[in-house]
This record gives sequence, C-alpha cells and structure tokens, in this order.
Amino acid sequence: MNKNFEQQILDLRAGKESALSFFMDSYAHSLRFFAMKMVKDKLISEEIVSDAYVKLWERKSNFSCAETIKSFLYLVTKNACLDYVKQGRLRFEHEEQWLYELENPDKDMLTKIIYFELLELIVKEIEKLPKQQAQIFKMSFFEGKNADEISSELGTSANNVYFARSKAISLLKETFKKKDISFYAILISLISTN
Repeated sequence: MNKNFEQQILDLRAGKESALSFFMDSYAHSLRFFAMKMVKDKLISEEIVSDAYVKLWERKSNFSCAETIKSFLYLVTKNACLDYVKQGRLRFEHEEQWLYELENPDKDMLTKIIYFELLELIVKEIEKLPKQQAQIFKMSFFEGKNADEISSELGTSANNVYFARSKAISLLKETFKKKDISFYAILISLISTN
C-alpha cells in the first residue's frame, strides 16, 4: 500500500479532518459518477455521496486499509441510491435493469466499481474529442443508435457518421493505449451494458 495512504488511514482513525478530505479527493468524483448513473439526478447524487462520507467519519476507527474504505463508500452509496430509487419509483420511471442489478446479491461489487471508474475515464476522454465525434460516439455507444438514426437526427450522411465514429474510436484507442488500458475491454464492457 502507498505510504501516503497508510498515513492518511492512521490520520483518519485519529480523527484528523485532513484525512477525510484526502479520501474525498481520492474517491468522491467516482462515487458521484457512480451515484449519478443510478439516480439520474446531480444534486441527489452529490447529497448521497456527502452522506457516505459522513458515515465514513462516524466509523473512522473501523478502517485499516484503503480498499475497505473504498468498498465501504461504494456500498453505502449503492444502498442509498437503491433506497432513493425505490422511494421515487412512483414519482418517475426508472430503468428496471438498474434495480435488478442493484438488488442482485450475486453481482461482484469490485466489478461494479471498476466498471464505473472505466466508464468515467472513457466519458472524460470523449469530452476531449471534437464535438461531432463525441456526439456521434455517445449516440452510438451510450444510446445504442445505429448510423441511419444518427444521420437522420443530426442531418448528416451515414458515411459522415461512420467516419466520425471511426475517427473517435481511433483517437480513444490511442489515448487508452498510452494509459496502458485495453480500449476493446472498455468498449465491450460499455456495449454489453446497453
């Protein structure tokens, strides 16, 4: 384990707020993204993640390694999201698939954490693409639209859609190659969730 993490855990157990801030800087962004994908509400997801950190602080003496802190935060966030979605089912429609995945005890939590961190990474990289390429990539892979649907919606030709999508994939592949991450593994993970 990183010496900095070890010291921060000791500081957290000792009640130093700077250590709580350290773990907020380390995990809060991913947790908010994780929560946002479930509750589809930015303010609610931020509130849920803030509450998770309050619970971490209340139980600060129980943690001895970064992995347990991270798992605890994701588990608390997941449970709060599930509670929110269950309470709000009458107020708005929610994808049944998410409820199934959240309630399914066979799902490996670590796999979910990794998936959301990879998804967050790919979203950050997509935002760096030229606007049309980013838009076409999102429509293809996040919304599951085919080239004809995209070309019709954007008022362009199917050839332009294929070209922009290919260019986006090529740029993303290069970026992830530099980061030593398999773009194909991310893409397969992304496609299999649609």
